[in-house]
Amino acid sequence: MADFTKLKAKKTSKKGTPPTPEITNKNLDTSPREKTTKKCKIEFSVPEYILKEFEKEAMNRFGFKKGSKSNLFIAVWNEYTRTNH
Repeated sequence: MADFTKLKAKKTSKKGTPPTPEITNKNLDTSPREKTTKKCKIEFSVPEYILKEFEKEAMNRFGFKKGSKSNLFIAVWNEYTRTNH
């Protein structure tokens, strides 16, 4: 006969209990996210030293995170359009 004493007991889930319907039904009351503007790629070449300076400035202004160079480009463009139009 098989020895079942060495089998491990099934572990219980540590995820907790699901939220109550009173809490989850309130999710329907919140407004949906605003749709973001469609983004496109832009590609052009600049000297390497300019790119390194641009990256450094982007990190200083917007932090070391994804999208900081895009954010800096948009800030530069907004300033350009503000002063030239």
